[in-house]
This record gives sequence, structure tokens and C-alpha cells, in this order.
Amino acid sequence: MIQSIPAPPADLPREVEYLARPREKRAFNTVLEATALLGSGQRLLTVHAERQGEELTIDMRVELAEGHIRESFRATAAGDGLRAHTMIRTVTDRTDVVVREERARFSGNILSLPRATYPEVMLPFMLGWFPHDGRRRSLYAWINDRFVARVYFESGKRTRIDLPGGRADAIECVMYPDLEDWVRIGSTLAQLAKPFMPKYRMWIEPTSPFTLLRFEGPYGPPGAPEFVIERHRR
Repeated sequence: MIQSIPAPPADLPREVEYLARPREKRAFNTVLEATALLGSGQRLLTVHAERQGEELTIDMRVELAEGHIRESFRATAAGDGLRAHTMIRTVTDRTDVVVREERARFSGNILSLPRATYPEVMLPFMLGWFPHDGRRRSLYAWINDRFVARVYFESGKRTRIDLPGGRADAIECVMYPDLEDWVRIGSTLAQLAKPFMPKYRMWIEPTSPFTLLRFEGPYGPPGAPEFVIERHRR
């Protein structure tokens, strides 16, 4: 069932810091390697999320080996879940010169995007707001206006994980694309292909505000540079 992400809890943290590094064993071949972005060490990734009434803002800053990525997302909470409004992505070099810039407005009638559509890089920090009931849910990941992919999200078992700041309780979750939404291969073949599908693995705090604790997978669509992101301060 396609479902919009619920509004975040009232105790949403203002700022969370993570350490990002290249994934040790990547799952895909890619043109842009994670080490080309991050280098061989760890980089700081900061997420500033804030809810004021019905308005949600998420600002993310990723340190790169030779610059920064800054991403800013705005959404509004409605009765049936969050509705995306704007996304701005800027890439700068080490002298703060802009080398890439992208702006998207999701509201309006020009583009008929599905209601439950969100930027793919923001999803790991938002999916924890779904109930942790083990049900499979689907929504749409926006990569750009010409590439919008249906994905599934499932919450799993409760576990404990090691983080830079110590051990923590977590809910193990997974997100993966719907192959049948791209290529009409039939439900049986799609089910057989599921073990080979690219997966985004997440470990989420089991209590409110359901903060992302660890992420492992592509930073973007399948084939994007693969990161490991871990919370390192509480």
C-alpha cells in the first residue's frame, strides 16, 4: 500500500551529527566511487531537523574530501502525512565555489508527481516515523523529475548495535526498489529477484523521536556512491 510518511514527533531533535565513510564492500559497480567523494577516512554529516507547527525543515551538510554537499528539504504535515514542498541541493568545492546546484518545487500542477514522493537522500532520516509494526509500506523516492522510483520499506527485529558513541538499541529496517515498477516482469519473477535487489539498510532508534542511528547503502539511487553513516554523539 502506498502511504505518505507520517508527521514527525513533537520531540524531533534539532541537530544530529553522524560520521560518514565509504562502504567497505560495495554492492554495485559505479562511476562515482565513495572514496572519490569522502576520501579514505570519515567525514562529518550533520542533519538539522525542526518542526514548527505543520512545517518541517531538514537541512543536511556533508563534508567531502574536496568540498561540501548541502541539502535543504521543506515539507508540510497534513492529516494523511507529509507533503513535500521544496528541495535544494548545492555542491561546493573547498573554496566554497558552487559547482552543482539543483532546485525542485514539488507543489503546483505542472508535474503530476505521486502524493507520497520524497527526495531519496532524505528518506533514511524520515522513515523511522512510520509505525514499527513489521508491515511493508511503499512510497516514491525522487531522484530528479525524470527519475521517480517506487520503493518498499519494512521494519524488522529489535537488536543492539555498536556505534562510535557506544552500544544502542535499534530497530533493523530495510528499503528496496520495486523492480516491477520499472520493468514488467511479473510478480513471480519480481519475488524471485528480491534477494538480489539493491537494499538500503537502516537501524533506527526504537523510541521517540525515532532517530536514524546507522545507514548502509547508496547515497542516492542504485549505483550511487555507497556510504556507511553512523550517529556518533547523543
